[in-house]
Amino acid sequence: MGKGTRKRTTKSRNKGRSPARPRSISATDPEWHEVEQFAARRGFGSTSDGARQLLRSGLRTEELVEEYAAASAWQLAQAWADAQAIADGDRAVGSWDRIAEAAEQARVRIRERAAAQRAVRTAT
Repeated sequence: MGKGTRKRTTKSRNKGRSPARPRSISATDPEWHEVEQFAARRGFGSTSDGARQLLRSGLRTEELVEEYAAASAWQLAQAWADAQAIADGDRAVGSWDRIAEAAEQARVRIRERAAAQRAVRTAT
């Protein structure tokens, strides 16, 4: 018989999952032991299932950290732009009269609370 190419049929090991291929990563024994413990605590069928979950979780965490950093930088830039606009007089911060009025209302409430507390103390 001649040597020809032989078609091989393989069973699908990961039904319902996207195709996964084996990967190789370097991990110290303590790191891999942590992965094994994680997989056991979570009840995964294998350590590799635990490693995949940790990979997904870690990637999502890193994405969130990047999004947070970008949002933080944007907020800082916005605050700086607002501060410059206020300093340049391009934007009104508010009326000093309204600020004084709000402060006076706060002082009135403080005096009313203090009087009510004194009345309670003297009544007992």
